[in-house]
Amino acid sequence: MKKTLLIILLATLVLSCESNIKNKDAEVVVEEGTEIPKKADSIPKTDQVIISSEVDDQTSLLGSWVGYFEKDTKSNGDKTIYVDEGYVWNRENKINISIDEIKDSTVVGHSVVAGNDRPFEGSVKKLDNDVFSFNVKEPGDDKYDGEFTFTISNGQLTGKWTAYKNIDIKHRKYTLEKKEFSYNPDIMLEYSKAYVDWNKYIEKKESFEIDENEIEEWMTREFASATNLIYEINASNKLLAKEEVENLKKGDLTIIRNTIYARHGYSFKNRPMRVFFDAQPWYIPIHTDIKSDFTDIEKQNIQLLLRYEKNASEYYDRFGRG
Repeated sequence: MKKTLLIILLATLVLSCESNIKNKDAEVVVEEGTEIPKKADSIPKTDQVIISSEVDDQTSLLGSWVGYFEKDTKSNGDKTIYVDEGYVWNRENKINISIDEIKDSTVVGHSVVAGNDRPFEGSVKKLDNDVFSFNVKEPGDDKYDGEFTFTISNGQLTGKWTAYKNIDIKHRKYTLEKKEFSYNPDIMLEYSKAYVDWNKYIEKKESFEIDENEIEEWMTREFASATNLIYEINASNKLLAKEEVENLKKGDLTIIRNTIYARHGYSFKNRPMRVFFDAQPWYIPIHTDIKSDFTDIEKQNIQLLLRYEKNASEYYDRFGRG
């Protein structure tokens, strides 16, 4: 008998599989910056400031520039995360480089990426052919601070970033487009990258008949995932009834809840969550603290979803629990 170890990603979205089996040891992750405060004090966001400048056409430079923060070729080693051949994350994150103020040749702004909101300051100068060159630096008091050098030309911001410290990926590159964030409670998830939490899975040995009298044993693996119901349920524009959520699997509840945060532009720290929402064309990471932004409908739905998420089944029944 030939034995082969093969890891198969079983993140297929099967709508017909519902489970009443509860996960008593389940952990619900609520990121800092998304908790509903006991007293919802209103904390105004800092508005973009435009200051008179010697740099011409500065209004076209100010605002949010959004796109992927990718590994540069200078990075050493392969930092890619492989779940299997069909699900790969190359460690790119969606970034928002916000240019907030320009005064003379000085520029002030901040970057939002991977759950971090970091200020920067530096210089800008106009080159030939309406090309603007920037060199800005983050403070250096955070492990992931570094220096940005980029140009803005023809509606694109292109450049590189180098970390001050020898972190996992020290060099990154980016090509960004200018985008304006606006909260829209009606926006729905689009079919893009599947949600797979590669940190959570179960394994089971299964036997398959290859030829007559020849059996192979494979180790199959199912990762925590979500179904297509995440594309149908909106927890921002209407109150959900318990009947709509009580039999959903945990991945569905988690994504429906976190989609509320994504609509508010929350920048996710959790990697699988970040990979999923970064792939949404409408998603812009704009804030790391949205506690004061939730509507009354969203607050009630978050509490409902968390109540069922805690004990929901993480995986499908076909793996034979109970």
